[in-house]
Amino acid sequence: MNLEKLQSDLNINFIDINLLESALTHKSFYLNTKIEIQKYNQRLEFLGDSVLDLIITEHLFFEYPNDNEGILTSKRSLLVDEASLSAIAKELKLNEYLRMSNEELNRGGNLRDSALADGMEALIGAIFIDKGYEYVKNFILNLFKNALENINNLQNYKDSKSLLQEMVQAESLEPPKYILNKVSGPSHNPVFITDVYINNKKISSAKGNKKIVSEQNAAETAIKYIDENNFNNIKAKKSFFKKVLSSFR
Repeated sequence: MNLEKLQSDLNINFIDINLLESALTHKSFYLNTKIEIQKYNQRLEFLGDSVLDLIITEHLFFEYPNDNEGILTSKRSLLVDEASLSAIAKELKLNEYLRMSNEELNRGGNLRDSALADGMEALIGAIFIDKGYEYVKNFILNLFKNALENINNLQNYKDSKSLLQEMVQAESLEPPKYILNKVSGPSHNPVFITDVYINNKKISSAKGNKKIVSEQNAAETAIKYIDENNFNNIKAKKSFFKKVLSSFR
């Protein structure tokens, strides 16, 4: 793994090169499960996820002083979701540097959105430890520069959970409840299944590699069902919810 080239492409020289190596190492790379946890990227991913959220939140907070917390949350969710992070990781060609087991690589694991997003977050965590807050802040804002500049040009920057919440509130229904149904799969690649309940009735279910992802996907499934049935006004949506909720009695 040519870390010198990657550092050159990223314009970063790590003081502790082991941090970069760990950020790019998937747990499956080590057949020995007793290997030191610091040698693969799950802890760095955990840290990087929080660092990324903080920096994007800070930027949005000062850039959009008139936005309420709901809109700010929606913008942040769109910017740092799995699809956005994996797209950036592909631009940086992180897939060429991810260390995985041969079995994972043969399945195309280094091109999987979840693995790329995790690697991106782990990289951010490694940079934060190695270079500090201001450095990683500039790195992140540079990576997200185009997305940040164009966030208001998107027709709809609200995340699925926010949209579904608005829809049910408009019908004077109880807020959606997201119940974790099941967690399956290996520890390094878990699958979360979440059910959505409205007025204590289950209306959709979906999975994701993180709990929050499964919740967003479940909300999106409910919204798509509405859109596909052309419920474009309040009365139609109200009839829809009555029909759906009554079907689960």
